[in-house]
Amino acid sequence: MYTENEFSIFDFAACISESIDLVSPYFYNHHKKTAYFSYHIALQMGLSDDMISDIVLAAILHDIGALSIEHRLKITNARFSDNENDPHSEMGYLLLKGFEPLQNAAKIVKNHHATYYNTAEDIPIGCHVLHLADRIAVILDDTVGVLDQVPDIMDEVGKNSRMFHPDALKALEVLKDYEYFWVGACTLQIDFSFPDRMRAQRKIIEVKTLRSFAKLVANLIDYRSRFTSTHSSGVAAVAMELTRLSGFSERECHMMEIAGFLHDLGKLAISNDILEKNGALSDEEIHEMRKHTYYTYIILNKIKGLEHIASWAAYHHEKLNGNGYPFHISGEDFSKLARIMAVADIFTAITEDRPYRAGMSEDEAMKVLNNMVKNGSIDGSIVKVVEDNVTHINDVRAKAQQFALEEFSIIEFEKTSK
Repeated sequence: MYTENEFSIFDFAACISESIDLVSPYFYNHHKKTAYFSYHIALQMGLSDDMISDIVLAAILHDIGALSIEHRLKITNARFSDNENDPHSEMGYLLLKGFEPLQNAAKIVKNHHATYYNTAEDIPIGCHVLHLADRIAVILDDTVGVLDQVPDIMDEVGKNSRMFHPDALKALEVLKDYEYFWVGACTLQIDFSFPDRMRAQRKIIEVKTLRSFAKLVANLIDYRSRFTSTHSSGVAAVAMELTRLSGFSERECHMMEIAGFLHDLGKLAISNDILEKNGALSDEEIHEMRKHTYYTYIILNKIKGLEHIASWAAYHHEKLNGNGYPFHISGEDFSKLARIMAVADIFTAITEDRPYRAGMSEDEAMKVLNNMVKNGSIDGSIVKVVEDNVTHINDVRAKAQQFALEEFSIIEFEKTSK
């Protein structure tokens, strides 16, 4: 049972992982399969519950640093030895390390392609467990009966045995004879393949800590595209300030900031070719882009305690007149906080600089917003709050995005200086 101030880091990480896997049907469930194999190998090795929990969290997010479809195809199609020094491991570590509940998992992600015969002694055992589990998940062919593949999988692992920790290999050698180990990784509802013992190890985080993870996710979303490299941070800051100026409680302000960080979560499932297209989208591309708000809603709605945030975040392209998407809601179904998010997203999008155009001036932005009020798209009372405080709100946006850009520059520097 969760209180209103508590959230499950396990569920949150699993949903982020699912959104990453949505980027292509080719990747669907890869993170979960890897986490499943990691769990059972670590359990067979007799590792502690805390260590198993960190390994599974790392497995759920292990490819978080691969920010494009092309990069993920490269690392999942690579031969056993090709990924050892791939930068996605370092990027994943840099993205995760600042979030306290995932600090141990971050260290595992950093070296999850390290080969056993070529590693330093201080690399956590979890790295070796994850490495083996990841390779098994990559070899597994979903188009062929899983039990029919076991001999070939074990043969390929055996040929590359020097790459893997002997204790992890011993555990796999025991597990290979148990049908549940293989069949469980290929079930349609793999979420239910994690025993209660694993779910009992969930780490619970409070709202303040949730904000730092939401910011992490915002970075992950924004860093994929140079066109919107700080967009989520801008929307979060504007949404929070508009909520405060509209008279809502401090808690609601903070939760709206979190919703702003997460509002484009579904874009993780959209191709960079569409996100970075410098020009008008085709009808097919528009239809693909319109999926992202639905994905945001579905993913966030799975997390107990974030159901209200799901609507605030996912309704940012809805319109009061019902002409928005993806649900075409209108009137009373469009809550005040969701309306604020919609205005925050529009204001941020038209005032921020993009590589292909400069942001609008405050006067130009107000003309756009007021025209949208006239045609029934957005809430006039919220636009009035913007108009009365436009310079202040624009400064809040600019400062938040500048800070996010500096954070990104630091991460890029750390990654390239290794």
